[in-house]
Amino acid sequence: MISVKAIFAYVLYALLAATFFLVLLFPDQAVKAYVDGRLAAIDPSLSMVAETIRPAIPPGLKMIDVDLNRDSVLLAHFENARVSPDLATLLQVKKQVRFQAHIADGTIDGRATMEGTGPSGSLRVEADLSQIRLDKLDAIKTNAPFTLSGSLKGRMTHDAARTPTGMTNGLLNVSDLHITLKAPFFGITDLVMDQTDADFSVSRGNLRLKALTFDGPMLEGKITGTIELRHPFEQSRLNLTGNAKPRPELVARLQETIPQGIVNTQTLGTRGLTFRVRGSIDSPDLSMR
Repeated sequence: MISVKAIFAYVLYALLAATFFLVLLFPDQAVKAYVDGRLAAIDPSLSMVAETIRPAIPPGLKMIDVDLNRDSVLLAHFENARVSPDLATLLQVKKQVRFQAHIADGTIDGRATMEGTGPSGSLRVEADLSQIRLDKLDAIKTNAPFTLSGSLKGRMTHDAARTPTGMTNGLLNVSDLHITLKAPFFGITDLVMDQTDADFSVSRGNLRLKALTFDGPMLEGKITGTIELRHPFEQSRLNLTGNAKPRPELVARLQETIPQGIVNTQTLGTRGLTFRVRGSIDSPDLSMR
């Protein structure tokens, strides 16, 4: 008769063996191929590189040092990421997984709903962003004529069934936004916004800015329009219109720097300044009225 100790030893051995082979033979390349297939469906130039992909307990995957690239140019670096299946949906047609990633001192928490096994299957992703530092995001460390800092939070969704490349929608907020211009604009090099909110969508390589509102000690206003996304990012084409109302301190500074006849500096604080932006991010064409 087999003793309880022997049964326990066999079970323990089986668990250890299963864990050993799971770690050594884990199909990390298959996981990477699936993710790359999904990214390619959005943009063929996108790819993911992870230093390590391993199973995790409770059941799931853990990835360390994950880079999201576009044509071998780094867009974002994730310190680590974790993906866990919703076990209750494993036998259902629509399966769900939850994920969490750490990026730029902040986090991205979300859920993905999938139907089908290949990259062409339906996919919907919902994600909450929290405390992400703009100055640490690789995607905006470009040769653009400005630098940004601040704390980003908000919510984004991606629906792969909308249009051939899917549609992304977002509602984002940046607190304590600090914009530093590399070249002075009418004597202004720095702008600080207490709150900045963006409502946007991305589809077929175009970003539609439904509303970008900003409010700070020097300026308040709103911008709408579209950006035709290109690579590199600083070559993206702008088609934006907006209105900005300087606060009294900024009005006083602008009265000293704006040449006579360009705008009516006497009404800046009440009517604001209506403007249009064309051209590219690295070489914008600004007109005012």
